[in-house]
Amino acid sequence: YDIWVQGTETGLHQENDLPQEQEEEKLFILSSAGIYITNRDELLSGKENISYDLLDVRRGLNGSLTPNAWIWFNPEQQELYLPCDIGVFVLDTASVSGATQYYRMNVTGIKAGETTYRAERNATTTIPRKESRIEILPEVINYSVQDPNVGYKLEGFDTNWTIVPQNALGSIVYSNLPTGDYVFRLAVFDNQNNIVAERTYPISRSKEMYDNNWFIFYILSVPMFTVFWVTWLLLKRHERKVKAQLAEANRQVEMGKQTVRAIAKAVDAKDERTGGHSTRVALYSGKIAHKYGMDDKQCREIEWAAQLHDIGKIAIPDAILNKDSRLTDDEYAIMKSHTTKGAEILKDFTLLDHVTEGAQYHHERPDGRGYPQGLKGEEIPLYARIIGVADAFDAMTANRVYRKQMDFGYVLGELEKGRGTQFAPEFVDILLELIRTNEIDLNELYGIKKEDNGAESGKQEEEKA
Repeated sequence: YDIWVQGTETGLHQENDLPQEQEEEKLFILSSAGIYITNRDELLSGKENISYDLLDVRRGLNGSLTPNAWIWFNPEQQELYLPCDIGVFVLDTASVSGATQYYRMNVTGIKAGETTYRAERNATTTIPRKESRIEILPEVINYSVQDPNVGYKLEGFDTNWTIVPQNALGSIVYSNLPTGDYVFRLAVFDNQNNIVAERTYPISRSKEMYDNNWFIFYILSVPMFTVFWVTWLLLKRHERKVKAQLAEANRQVEMGKQTVRAIAKAVDAKDERTGGHSTRVALYSGKIAHKYGMDDKQCREIEWAAQLHDIGKIAIPDAILNKDSRLTDDEYAIMKSHTTKGAEILKDFTLLDHVTEGAQYHHERPDGRGYPQGLKGEEIPLYARIIGVADAFDAMTANRVYRKQMDFGYVLGELEKGRGTQFAPEFVDILLELIRTNEIDLNELYGIKKEDNGAESGKQEEEKA
């Protein structure tokens, strides 16, 4: 070994040959492994395990010392010149201590694919987008007696530091690296994991248009807009189709209404004495139903059913229908058959609900003395009970060929008298209320004045109604 005491050169072969009067305590012992730095007194104490620091390749001695070569010490600069295999290594003995740290950190390159890119601290190293795997080549050179830990962190990708001993630091590989901007941080840490020295290197993996967040929004919005546009077209087409269907349905309904009106007019035209009878019965029936609490749909249904309640009279011979004198029993039986004949005519008429009920049962009576089946009370369908009251009222108040309308007081008396027997009481009450409140204005409809008198009995009229 060559043993150097700081400031003095001595060539000794055994430890006990060191001069005892030497004041300096730090010894620099050159060997093939590097330079050992230890305390002289500790070395001479004879202990088996002594403390020392070793300056080797990990601590800045980046070459092997040349054995049996001349060594020179410069006492003025406190520098020790040591021959090595790559040149001369200069050791500053005055500044080598545990409290002084000298480090050189660098990233020698960044490999991506087959290309190695030069890394610079103040310039961004740009990696092509096609390369998602990069290999960073760090270098930490230690010129101190410390054996520090080093760490690295890729800001924007790593969440924590990776800290390893300096001799364990090698190349660092990142796979599946997203496009974007990053900063590679390389640092030396002390024993408390505090950063002693650090270097940073900006790195960017190129972005294409489709790597931007707005492009994702664009890609998503295009099909969404397309779906919206197609949906809008389909809705507009469906809307047009629905409108066309609705228009066709309305047209058919209107045709149905016109058909009903035409049939009602044909019935009224066949009976010379009952002009407009069906229309007026429909009007009264609708008002009674509304007052009773039926909804608009039901009120419309009962009006149309009332329009057709006498359709069976088409099958009654004119000689009987327009006879201006009292009917015989046989003739009266034929006249009464208009209810069943009307039901038969309307049985396949599906445009309106309850239309058959109005035609077949409007001459039934709550006391069971009506026809054609002699139903009682609520056995009589609701629509038929309403139409029956409206039909009888119009039969008594309308003008006929062979007479004027009946005395209004007489009509009211007949309604009251027939309440609960001939007519459903609740609908008689509603009709009288409509008359009292002028919701049914006879003067407007017929020119009727309540003070007019006409004392003719209504029995014959009811038989023909």
